[in-house]
Amino acid sequence: MAQRQRRGQETIRDMVLSLAAVMAGVLVFVIFVMPRGSDETAVKVVPTAEPMAAFARQASYTPLAPAGLPAEWKATSTQFTLPTGSESGTTAEALIGYVIDRSGARTYARLRESNAPDAAQKLLGNRPARGTVDVDGVPWQARPDDSGHVAISRTDGDLTVVIDDGGGRGGGATQADQIVLARSLRPVEPTN
Repeated sequence: MAQRQRRGQETIRDMVLSLAAVMAGVLVFVIFVMPRGSDETAVKVVPTAEPMAAFARQASYTPLAPAGLPAEWKATSTQFTLPTGSESGTTAEALIGYVIDRSGARTYARLRESNAPDAAQKLLGNRPARGTVDVDGVPWQARPDDSGHVAISRTDGDLTVVIDDGGGRGGGATQADQIVLARSLRPVEPTN
């Protein structure tokens, strides 16, 4: 009977040791191997070069697009309005939205351009110019709104370019960020 009891205790001890070994393996897996989700959603980047080149082919002006933006600038949206060919439909407009993703802190910027006669008013609403901002020796108009959103704009011939902070509730691009975007603008060559 004592031998049977000792064998039962050894069996229980072996089962406890086996269970402990399995649990240690599970713990190691959970700590070191198991993938974890992130609180941040991934930024979906959209192409801009080809759509802008196609837009340039049909626009009545030479559009501008950024070249050489820092890596944290990620284009996330594009929108294009092409002329319809009628007298009232000669306006061409382009929009590129950006997320500026710096170490988990995201801000937003938007590049908009148009050849509409009242483009600044159309794109920004009633935001009068309140001073200028120097971008490599070229003056851009500073256009803050009553909510603290900032935009800079420049009209050259038929083309009006507006760079703003996205106008949303999230963190918007600073004026320094907007100047970085303005400095990067280059004429776009149309595709055939």
